[in-house]
Amino acid sequence: MSHEYGKEGGVIINVSSMAAFVNSPYQPVYTATKHGVIGFSRALADASAKANYGVRINVLCPAYVDTPLLLSVEREDNMGKFVKYKEELQCSMNRLGVLPPSLIAEGMMLLITDSSHQGAVMKITCSKGIHFHCYEPLSA
Repeated sequence: MSHEYGKEGGVIINVSSMAAFVNSPYQPVYTATKHGVIGFSRALADASAKANYGVRINVLCPAYVDTPLLLSVEREDNMGKFVKYKEELQCSMNRLGVLPPSLIAEGMMLLITDSSHQGAVMKITCSKGIHFHCYEPLSA
């Protein structure tokens, strides 16, 4: 018997970052891992759909969020040799803005409650709010 997404199987939401979509010279490992979260999640979402597991898997990619972690980018023990870019990072935050945690919660709830999302990559930014990344279909 097949399951409808969002019912018996549940929902998994992996958290990535808008850093997955931009070059971030001061956080190369962070950027790479956030790319990986998206690829891994989308592959699992496809596997779940094909196997009819009834589990929806989506990804949440917020930009800068007003949390204690954001303040830690100025510390050398967190940034290592890339701490020299802290001013550049601060300029980026000033330019792009910092999101309130409540907007991230709103996006998370949308991914949980809207069963039409499977393998979706939700972006949350100050300029566009909650929106989804669109992937071009592969051409033969």
